[in-house]
Amino acid sequence: MRYAVFILLLICTQAGKAQSLPAFEGKDTGAMIKASYLYNFSKLIDWPTEHKTGNFVISVMGGGNLHQELVKRYNDKQVGSQQIEIRKIAKTLNISDCHVLYIGSEFSDFLPEVVKALEKRPTLIVSDADQGLAKGAALNFVVDETQLKFELNIKNATNRDLFIGSTIRSLATKVE
Repeated sequence: MRYAVFILLLICTQAGKAQSLPAFEGKDTGAMIKASYLYNFSKLIDWPTEHKTGNFVISVMGGGNLHQELVKRYNDKQVGSQQIEIRKIAKTLNISDCHVLYIGSEFSDFLPEVVKALEKRPTLIVSDADQGLAKGAALNFVVDETQLKFELNIKNATNRDLFIGSTIRSLATKVE
């Protein structure tokens, strides 16, 4: 019991350490942390006015357990006045109707094609790709030693009419 409490406390206090956390009761802690990041990115970014009605759509392409974590933890939450809707998509599905699009590492080769398909759309593209920012993502997850962190490309976000708040800018390990 003491061990379980210790692990829970460790997860809560050091949420940014993805690779060093042991699996807690078989749960994918990396997916839990990424889900938390995506939800908080959604709250800290400002979308154009015309995209602040209807559901707030977070789409996941790949990502293993990330879709399940998002549904379990955030499907009943809101971003502003918008109800969150979580979608699991394949590269062949329509990706243009989402606010946030996460592209897992297994689809990183597809990232430039997605960026082109969503050109001028106010979609926050988040990836796990090697050199994801250079390929067009606004935010890219990276592992720094044993911690899950993220990089930010402000130009990639502003080209999509997204305003990145100072909190995200200050937490990013690299800002371009």
